[in-house]
Amino acid sequence: MRELQMKIYWNSPVFVQNILTNLEGYRKNKVRFGPIYYRHLKALEQRDYMNKETTKSYQEEEMRKLLRHAVNHSPFYKKFYEGINIKTIQSVSDLPKLPVLTKEILRNNADEIYTVSEENSVISMTSGTTGIPLKFLNTKENFQQRMAHLDFFKKQHGVIGLEMKRASFSPQKFIPKGQKKTFWRDNATAKQRLYSTYYCNEQTAEKFAENLNHYKPDFLDGLPSSIYEIARWINKNNIQLKFRPIAIFPTSETLYPHYRTEIERAFKCPVRDQYSSSEGSPFITECTQGNLHYHTDTGVIEVTEDGDMLVTCFFTYGTPLIRYRIGDAVKLSDSQQTCACGSAFPLVDWIQGRSNDFVQSKSGRRFNFLHLSTTSPALVAAVDKMQFIQHKPGRLIALMEAHENNRDAATAVMREKLDYTFEGDMDIEIQFTDRIPVPENSKFRLIINHSAS
Repeated sequence: MRELQMKIYWNSPVFVQNILTNLEGYRKNKVRFGPIYYRHLKALEQRDYMNKETTKSYQEEEMRKLLRHAVNHSPFYKKFYEGINIKTIQSVSDLPKLPVLTKEILRNNADEIYTVSEENSVISMTSGTTGIPLKFLNTKENFQQRMAHLDFFKKQHGVIGLEMKRASFSPQKFIPKGQKKTFWRDNATAKQRLYSTYYCNEQTAEKFAENLNHYKPDFLDGLPSSIYEIARWINKNNIQLKFRPIAIFPTSETLYPHYRTEIERAFKCPVRDQYSSSEGSPFITECTQGNLHYHTDTGVIEVTEDGDMLVTCFFTYGTPLIRYRIGDAVKLSDSQQTCACGSAFPLVDWIQGRSNDFVQSKSGRRFNFLHLSTTSPALVAAVDKMQFIQHKPGRLIALMEAHENNRDAATAVMREKLDYTFEGDMDIEIQFTDRIPVPENSKFRLIINHSAS
């Protein structure tokens, strides 16, 4: 929401907050749904019947188009590929001729990578593996194409986007400190009830379950760790819900097998997993047969020897991502069989997205990387990397890499951020270091929780 709108929001009663939530929802709908969205949705329905040869041909043509665009419109890529004849990159097997784009390279060269201005783009921010956000500029066309893909995935499971009631478990903070009797707000423009994952835990699960029973959504989406907490309470207390969703679509976190089992038992409907990132990656979605498919019409996934993904995404014309080391891991299936669902898209054995590492507050509330990552410009300017370490619930160490001259500013901004997040429910200790160590043969972790070991 805009700055003035947010100020009004935080100081208003719930019914006014719902009005403002609807206004924001209306604004977002205008960006997400337009002629391009509906054209792409129709094209996806036709593309769903492609065979393996056609899907390969389509993928390689889209790959060549993205390469030409990057070299012709991005000053960075023109230099990055200097000495390489782009015309020789004709197939997916040719991509290893190109250098790998890392998050560090992206962060240091973002302004030269962008091919669109902020004014003419849809901006998305990610936490990044260091906890410091990366800014991605999306063309409006690409943004609507991504929305169409997500909605087409849900449509294959019987869900029609704006026509059905939706319960979304959001990591965004939208419940003011003094209004903790209702942990949800309504966005009627999308037939959506937004549930705050900030306050979804073992102690509050009953309230969430009761409200879901009253609201009776057609489908649920959002953080699986929060939906799991509610499901666990429902199963433990042998509660029979008065509704049965069509499906549940987890986002942003890894869906663990025990999450799926507990959620499906409580809600008596299938959980359908998906993988796509706000940075821009090819889509991996679960079909009606319960198998994961890599949608080659959305990009290219290369898998390194250690399982890391290098992604080339066809929806990143504003911030071209070509052979981008995204920080997640995947295992593509060796099976050459066509899935019983009829899709020609390759099968995926498993996805290992960002870890579900969490920290726990004094009252037992859990906070994951989405709650702890920050988009504060002041902190971005002062800190190179940060990490959160917990040895026991209710106490948290915020460890930061920062130049000596920036440490006072970083301390003030970090404390303000964490006070806002935890609302006094966590004791905070701020520490600085010249370098945050990364264990050998291991990835950097934003959260290290020793108390959960």
